[in-house]
Amino acid sequence: MKKISLLLLTAFYVPFIFLDYSKTTQALSFIEEMVTKHGFEESYLIEIFQSAEKKEKIINSMNRPAEKKFSWTQYKARLISPIRVNNGADFLQRFLPEFEKAEEKFGVPKEIIAAIIGIESSYGSITGRERVIDSLSTLAFDYPRRSNFFTKQLEHFLLLSREEKLDAFSMKGSYAGAMGYGQFIPSSYRSYAIDFDNDGIRNIVTNPVDAIGSVANYLSKHGWEKNALIAEALERNDVTSDFKTSLTLKDKDALELVSKTNLFDKKYLQINFEDSEFWLGHKNLYVLSRYNRSSFYVMAVFLLSQEINYAFEVKL
Repeated sequence: MKKISLLLLTAFYVPFIFLDYSKTTQALSFIEEMVTKHGFEESYLIEIFQSAEKKEKIINSMNRPAEKKFSWTQYKARLISPIRVNNGADFLQRFLPEFEKAEEKFGVPKEIIAAIIGIESSYGSITGRERVIDSLSTLAFDYPRRSNFFTKQLEHFLLLSREEKLDAFSMKGSYAGAMGYGQFIPSSYRSYAIDFDNDGIRNIVTNPVDAIGSVANYLSKHGWEKNALIAEALERNDVTSDFKTSLTLKDKDALELVSKTNLFDKKYLQINFEDSEFWLGHKNLYVLSRYNRSSFYVMAVFLLSQEINYAFEVKL
């Protein structure tokens, strides 16, 4: 009886362990499209998907992002830690000419660029341990909820690897397929990464200078307003009981504020953390949400940038 149970158990797990994406209906359809649409060699793509591994932990990570695992207080403490602030000031100092060049060209404050790189990859020290081909194949073919999005990212990744002469077999990134200092997903890499040190290569994976310019370019292309406000703190008596977090830009008259007389005639965001911390977001906070659509994330970037700027000024 024990032998039968063991055999049944083994039979159940073998297909999962030895899953060959190159033989699945979804992958074969994708391969055919890449050959027809983009001129890839079929044999190369078959080799790619024979190599790709389904990773259940990637699906688990997608289902439980940090914003869902932690409260705002916990999230803020983790991302705006003294060591991240100090390392951010050092990183800014080390590449100050490049940060100043990016700020001048794109209008994005150097501390905002540094904060994004700090949160995304701890200034390049943690850029992801998953093979991008594993992450994107798993999410494209075995994560139905966002299959369309990640199938598109898989297409972008293969195009990117061909365009930039990257090794599609070995490139590593996050569980969602994001890469490098700024954790760009493949479509963002193709659209917004730039060669900021003029060496002829757009390398945001190991080149911090290209990453600095690329993050600034990304924010600029999404509408960053130079020298404009990002967010301002509100007191509890400034807001009504209906004041809820919204990353949708609202006209001033649609805001759940007690008084709107001192506001400019433009659009704003509302941020409410645990009914104890309230913020009014300006257009630039909305632009940060184009990088990551999380209220926790955008406010962490803003607050970390302030701390980095203060620490940097102290070190001067």
